[in-house]
Amino acid sequence: MTELRGDNVLLRGFRTDEVDTALERMQTVPAVELNEEALRERLERLERSGERNGWEIMFAVEADGRLVGDVQGRCPRLAMPPGVWELGIELWDEADRGRGIGRETVALLSSHLFDDEDAIRVQATTDVDNVAMRRVLEALGFRFEGILRGFMPDPAGPPRDYAMYGVTRSDWRVR
Repeated sequence: MTELRGDNVLLRGFRTDEVDTALERMQTVPAVELNEEALRERLERLERSGERNGWEIMFAVEADGRLVGDVQGRCPRLAMPPGVWELGIELWDEADRGRGIGRETVALLSSHLFDDEDAIRVQATTDVDNVAMRRVLEALGFRFEGILRGFMPDPAGPPRDYAMYGVTRSDWRVR
């Protein structure tokens, strides 16, 4: 099982005793029902975390010796174009945000994807109003590439606009 260790963050597979907590805490796409089949798929993803499967690599995010969230890199093996990875990160508690955990997590996973998974590009999207995440991405060398209008379903209203960021292998090396 792959572990990625930083100064303050450890990315690793979920432990058996953490699966129930992760199932409760992991965000689901708004307006998408987490039915029995979807719950089973999420459980399988957690059990395979720490290793790449056919379309993603997922890690538990540990900081200060405790589980604080999850992060994934998604790149289906047969996707076009090959070598393009999408990041997703979630820090579950507000108290864990703004402490550098997200920044170190994104940096660790991005480096792993470029160094060990043959990524040619890593990209991430975030809500246009998520100023903190946008700053993290920009600080790490990701470039703002545009707005994905009406991208994320929102049960409280119309779909939300998301900002797209990306970094190439060559950009990552010289940052």
